[in-house]
Amino acid sequence: MLPYILNLMMLHRNPYHLAVPAVLILAVAVMSCQANKPVERILKKLKLEYTVDFEGDYRVKVELPDGRETSVGVSLHTTFLDDNVRVREIWSVAARIPGDLPEELAENLLGDTWSSRKFGSWALAGMTSDGRRVLVYVTRIPEGSSPRVFRAALMDSAVSALDLQDALAHQEETSGD
Repeated sequence: MLPYILNLMMLHRNPYHLAVPAVLILAVAVMSCQANKPVERILKKLKLEYTVDFEGDYRVKVELPDGRETSVGVSLHTTFLDDNVRVREIWSVAARIPGDLPEELAENLLGDTWSSRKFGSWALAGMTSDGRRVLVYVTRIPEGSSPRVFRAALMDSAVSALDLQDALAHQEETSGD
């Protein structure tokens, strides 16, 4: 019991015993908010509408010159490419496919990525609660990319996903005839 009382007494003599943890907590909170500021600043500069989802990722409304519009996701967090470069993911959902990805579609997407995609690629981003695979077009850009590169990545993801949606819808229509 005596060591416990001595420890309490020592805590009261140390003027920093509460201040240091409080400052550390505040610093972490400020740093986590700062990570969002560049994305928000760019989205506002580009005059784009957005919301923030339950995971903290941004959902950006992208309107294309041809009148189509879609939602494009921008990851809250960045990941390390190597020790010096962090990248941010920007993606758009192209399809939710029941069961396995058809082999012919997978081959076409791989060929498309190789032959015509400069910025991003096709990926499976998980499964929905009803067991469908989520097919996305994902672009990864350096964390400090300019607003011009950021917009180009948003547009590339939106156009790629919408074009595949249109192609899959057209295929369904023609195969149903």
